[in-house]
Amino acid sequence: MLIRFAVMLSILLFPGFWSMGQDVLFTIERSLNEDQIVYFLHLDENGLLRKDEPISLKWLDNENSGELVPVNWIKKKFGYGIEIIQQEEEKVTFKFVSYDKKVFTVKKDASGNYGVFGKINDKRMKIRHIYLKMEGGTFWKPNITEVAVMGYHELANTHTKETFNP
Repeated sequence: MLIRFAVMLSILLFPGFWSMGQDVLFTIERSLNEDQIVYFLHLDENGLLRKDEPISLKWLDNENSGELVPVNWIKKKFGYGIEIIQQEEEKVTFKFVSYDKKVFTVKKDASGNYGVFGKINDKRMKIRHIYLKMEGGTFWKPNITEVAVMGYHELANTHTKETFNP
């Protein structure tokens, strides 16, 4: 547990150390094990969203090595991958391939830094973390009983969480 906390803190405080210059947008944690999925932002040399790959994801293998490893094709295609709906120079709108009822947008926040925004409890929030509670199921159809989306409202300076059953 202490190692997991240290790794997560390192990612959030020092994203360049873990991702070789990439910025961490948000993470997904699952109840199955200590591993996490980490989503990264990619900018071009002008500080704009890269056209070819504005967002990527890697697996944080906390169970074994504690290192970031590529996410395999099956998990990207059917589980944790994203589908870009619209892309502009400073804005990308996307949804998850496995759940299309929530839409997220990468754009600059009030401070001029990129972040992921989505609706939490019907309010536009900056998303930092998603938690998936899984109970049984199969590899192809896991039984996700609860999703918790955690975020931050910049203007109100408040943290909030929405929990729902998918």
